[in-house]
Amino acid sequence: MKDKKKIRVFITDYMVLIALGLGAFYWIFDAFFNMFLAKSGLNPFQLLAPSGTDASWTRLIVLCLFVIFGSHAQFVMKERDEATRRSEKEAAARERFQRLLSPDLAEMVVSGELKVEKGGENREATVLFADFHDYTKISENKDAKELLKIINEYFEVIVNIVFRNKGTVDKFIGDEVMVLWGAPVTHDDDPVRAVRAALEIQSEIAEFNRFRAKEGLLQIRLGISVNTGNLVAGYIGSTRTMSYSVIGDVVNIAHGICSAAKAGQIIISENTYSHVKDIFEAVEIAPVHVKGKDTPIPVYEVLGEKPV
Repeated sequence: MKDKKKIRVFITDYMVLIALGLGAFYWIFDAFFNMFLAKSGLNPFQLLAPSGTDASWTRLIVLCLFVIFGSHAQFVMKERDEATRRSEKEAAARERFQRLLSPDLAEMVVSGELKVEKGGENREATVLFADFHDYTKISENKDAKELLKIINEYFEVIVNIVFRNKGTVDKFIGDEVMVLWGAPVTHDDDPVRAVRAALEIQSEIAEFNRFRAKEGLLQIRLGISVNTGNLVAGYIGSTRTMSYSVIGDVVNIAHGICSAAKAGQIIISENTYSHVKDIFEAVEIAPVHVKGKDTPIPVYEVLGEKPV
């Protein structure tokens, strides 16, 4: 395969020279051919450059045509190879972004309509954590392979809802999923999208559990937390492997208050509440003690969306 590729590259890069060589070969072949046909007694050098202008012009024109054809073929083949490389690069980028973003957003990033900046940048974003309840207890009584299958079925429901609300799946952490709004793609209503997605997740998981109960299958419930604020977003990792993610206190608080969310409950921080209080019904509940924080974090429980 590599040898074929090398041959193709050689032909593409030297198409003009190949065409010039073919033209020269034609000139010499024509001269010798005429020598044998004409029996003129002229030596080959006289036939290569005859005194008459017609034969010389004919050969010169043919030589030029070979060179023109060669240069055009070289240009076309290089353009085709460049288009193939570009297409392969875009396909790889599309596949990478589709693991993070909804398909339409991934397409916009690949096409250049949306920019994803490499390196860290400060920005406001909303972080959602969804955590499976009683996972440790369940895992003690289930085969690891079967449990993984069950978890993936629940994640499938969650991710579909996230993409529907234009969110970004940051990572899966065992029985948890971390989701972003505002990084790498920003919308004016990112906190609203996050809370709406949380409500849809709880609703569809409840429906999914009812279906599984009828089938006599295991049901798992979720606790969800949402927090909004300034963080650092960008590519994190080493030169050998990197992934897009976010870091900062906003993430730590979102993760910390998630542990306080009961099964079926959605807890949001005060920052998120200030962005969504006109759209969603929420009540203040007991503050949550988060590791590393001296004071408890004020939180609200989301009850549903307000009537329009």
